[in-house]
Amino acid sequence: MEYEVPDSHDSWKPSARVAELLFVDFDGMPADPDDVISDGLDGGYRDRSEALRQVLRDSGEDPAGRFLACVALTRWGDAVGYEEVVAAAHSPGAVAWRGASYDRLNGEDDTFGVLADAVGDSVDMEDERGTGAERVRAAEALFGVVDSVQFGRHISSLLREDLVVASLPVIKGTVGRGITRLEHERHSYDLGLQLALVVSAARRIDTDWASNAARGLVAAEPGERALEELRESFPELP
Repeated sequence: MEYEVPDSHDSWKPSARVAELLFVDFDGMPADPDDVISDGLDGGYRDRSEALRQVLRDSGEDPAGRFLACVALTRWGDAVGYEEVVAAAHSPGAVAWRGASYDRLNGEDDTFGVLADAVGDSVDMEDERGTGAERVRAAEALFGVVDSVQFGRHISSLLREDLVVASLPVIKGTVGRGITRLEHERHSYDLGLQLALVVSAARRIDTDWASNAARGLVAAEPGERALEELRESFPELP
């Protein structure tokens, strides 16, 4: 079975076990991994989670297969999936599956954006799985690299009030670093937009800090898309 990783440049063929776990639906028919992951939320995840954990832990498995296993487990609220997200965020440059997925807009790696979607959207599984604390830790870890890894608008999946409240100290540090990087470095992705989205979400939690951060971000010339977001959330800005 040939499969092109979503938004990827290259064709990729999964290993036999990854194909069986994520390219075959629960009725035994060929399917897209996104559909398998979604259908698994109804309870099918129980039959495939342990095998996917084995895929994720197998350093000999194809990196793209391990990435898909991480996405599935994370979306299903699995503690092992969340742990892998935390580990990846601690050393983004060393993650074997970087490049397993690209966005169509500028050809940048968007694997961390896909993981942000999985962590954020897994809110509907945390009670059933009892993994709310693990989900928060995964979100904190991702917020910690918003200044250095592309997320694009995927970061919006993490901007739920519970996660922003829990992660606010991390967010403040990340935004500070990000503003400094905007002032001194060029980036191939829209760092300014990512920071603007996070700062805007934090306004309802800490208005004073968010307003000050927004002004600092504007001064760093974050780009037009970022400015549009900031002006909408902070109409008092010049």
